[in-house]
Amino acid sequence: SGINAEYGKQWYQRRVRVVGISADLPCAGVLFCYCLASCKLAPPLSCHLPSFAYLMYFAQTLNTLAAQNYAQFTNEQYFDSDGLFITLILLLPCALNCILFILSWLLQSWTLMVDLKSQQAKRYIASQKKDK
Repeated sequence: SGINAEYGKQWYQRRVRVVGISADLPCAGVLFCYCLASCKLAPPLSCHLPSFAYLMYFAQTLNTLAAQNYAQFTNEQYFDSDGLFITLILLLPCALNCILFILSWLLQSWTLMVDLKSQQAKRYIASQKKDK
């Protein structure tokens, strides 16, 4: 029974490692493409940015919890005290998407301000022509 449990744990660990690492990059890519596609829509941005921020805020807690319970799902300790594993696997894609959101908002704000100033300039020119 103990041998079967240890073999099952090793099989699960190999499976988690292969599936986890091979699925993380495509999931991050799909999430990045979704974020890129929805950059101009305010409701998805207003929902996703806080959720990414909360996830990044609680990453240390997640790392500590995983470090305490790693024996339940793996034989190796991936969750170091510095949080490098959780940072690379989880937080780097979230941080890149947050940067994308912020840049999108800045671009939208800049475009809006340029449009506003050009409309104001057109109105000013039109009022000056009326006065003459």
